Amino acid sequence: MRMPNARLAFVAAVSLALLAACSGGTATSAPTAAPAESAAPAQSAAPAASQAPAESAAPSAAALKVALILPGPASDKGFNQSAYEALAELQSKYGAETAYTESVAPNEFETAYRDYASKGYNVIIGQGFEFGDIAAKVAPDYPDVKFLVTNNPTLAAPNAEGLQPSSQDAAYLAGVVAGMATKSGKVGGIAGQQFPVIVAQMEAYKLGVLSVRPDASVTLTYLGTFDDVAKAKETAQAMISTGIDVIYHIADAAGVGVIQAADAGNILVIGWGKDQSALAPKAVLTSQIVDQKEMIVEAVGSIVDGKFSGQPQFYGLDTPVLGLAPITAVDATEAAKIQAKVDEVKAAILSGATKVPFITEPSK
Repeated sequence: MRMPNARLAFVAAVSLALLAACSGGTATSAPTAAPAESAAPAQSAAPAASQAPAESAAPSAAALKVALILPGPASDKGFNQSAYEALAELQSKYGAETAYTESVAPNEFETAYRDYASKGYNVIIGQGFEFGDIAAKVAPDYPDVKFLVTNNPTLAAPNAEGLQPSSQDAAYLAGVVAGMATKSGKVGGIAGQQFPVIVAQMEAYKLGVLSVRPDASVTLTYLGTFDDVAKAKETAQAMISTGIDVIYHIADAAGVGVIQAADAGNILVIGWGKDQSALAPKAVLTSQIVDQKEMIVEAVGSIVDGKFSGQPQFYGLDTPVLGLAPITAVDATEAAKIQAKVDEVKAAILSGATKVPFITEPSK
């Protein structure tokens, strides 16, 4: 669940401008529609501690200027696209002026932050755990700007906070699905990088598989990239050749390659971020939902309401941020059986009867 906090109020910034293009990315104003299926978007204009609120005012709708920095393409059908879609919601709900930059390389994160902050954007969002250290470095230089970093459970500063789904809980459910669906008893998981929040989900997935199929063999692999579709596809094909018949991915844009391999190899795959069943209806068994859009809109709403905390915010299975997509790609009887088990395990997690550990080191 999202943890209650006393909040720091927000200081409104004034000037309006767009970010010049970063090396490796394109700065644009955010349009109101999702990006096209295959093309990049076109250019157009742990529980938190209480803190005393600062003496400042929340921005009016007219003053709200939100910038989003994406490490990958806004059209990736998952992690980045979900965050991108939050911008249209912020435009509609608050009349916010929005902009984004996609496919920003790590060595350009700081430049992107500073350019947006210096040009009047008063909320800047880094999409992904890896933005946390840079946000902590830059934030003190811009005290009137609020910095949000998604999928980061540690960022805390007077004007910066992490937004962390308790994704390991949903990953455990994904493992339950894989463990029940496998016929060979061999399942796989493919992730992009070994970030702690990614490792925690991969390990939770493994535990979920073993909770319903103790004799299963679980193979977990890290690609070292979130963008290389071909590498992800080749890795999945290699898994399939060993008899693995269900693969889970946390690979952002590269995850499309995993889904393509599963579809071609006539096995099942579990997507991540958004419901990815449309990419391969006969292969996508379910998807782990980590709704970046919902999380970002709620976090910015807290800023507008003067309830910014400067402490990490957590979102669990009892929020719209986290869950699983419907079970598909199997017959109705099997889907109902799997869904019933998922519902049972989810209830146990929410009641505290089942506790999914947050494991940050890959298992052997």
